Amino acid sequence: MMPPLLIIASGMITYAGIQWYRRSKTSIVDEDVLTPKSKTEHIVPDNQQLSETNYAINTVHQDFTVASISFALATAGPLFYSPLSLASVFGVSYNTTPIWRKGYDSFFEQKQLNSPVIYSILVASFLLTKYYFLAALINWLFYLSKRFLFVFKDSFQKGLVGFLVATEPPDSVWLMKDGVEIEASVDSLKAGDIIVVNAGKMIPVDGFITEGTALIDQTLLTGEADSKPLEKKAGAHVFAFTYVLSGQIYIKVKKWGKETYAAKMAAVYS
Repeated sequence: MMPPLLIIASGMITYAGIQWYRRSKTSIVDEDVLTPKSKTEHIVPDNQQLSETNYAINTVHQDFTVASISFALATAGPLFYSPLSLASVFGVSYNTTPIWRKGYDSFFEQKQLNSPVIYSILVASFLLTKYYFLAALINWLFYLSKRFLFVFKDSFQKGLVGFLVATEPPDSVWLMKDGVEIEASVDSLKAGDIIVVNAGKMIPVDGFITEGTALIDQTLLTGEADSKPLEKKAGAHVFAFTYVLSGQIYIKVKKWGKETYAAKMAAVYS
């Protein structure tokens, strides 16, 4: 009979291979790729939204399916055929590999004792001591809760997008022309124009800040109800349908109207 350690290693190798394949299929190289700083703000280029949304949906469903099958095998093993319990170790190892990696980084690199560390120790202990049912049960409960959280966030995001679609963007902007601010319609904008957005106003375009500092609310785009406003300075990307809470910024226009990130995100969820 195959040793548990060998099965765990096989599950980890399988996980690594599938993850590499999936990421190679969904990776996109585009001129709109954001800077490292903007990635920490949880915003991705608009042309990646559909592929990354589908990737997230498929990943959650796949992980939960693997966890469910593993739990079924671990349950059936003691009742019908004992090798089924051992077979469940493949699925549990596949599911828990990313958590083991996070646990390793947390404990050895960051010197923290957090939930990934505890989960890693608990599941690994159950597997190595051949308590396969308990390992599969914990794994299944974890991915069940993760699936519920994903469904909740998806519903919340759709609600926000519905509000976004119903919200009319500004019809006019303050456009810089020869050092003077003039009022112009959004439809008259072209790439490279510089507009001014003050505190309390919605940003009507996608672009990046050329001058100024502002506190910006991006809740509609991140889909996170508890997301905090971000302070953005020159060089940072900004997006339509976000709000300037304080400060004043000059924005170099990149996209507007139906070409903005917000408009394309609404199309994905509609």
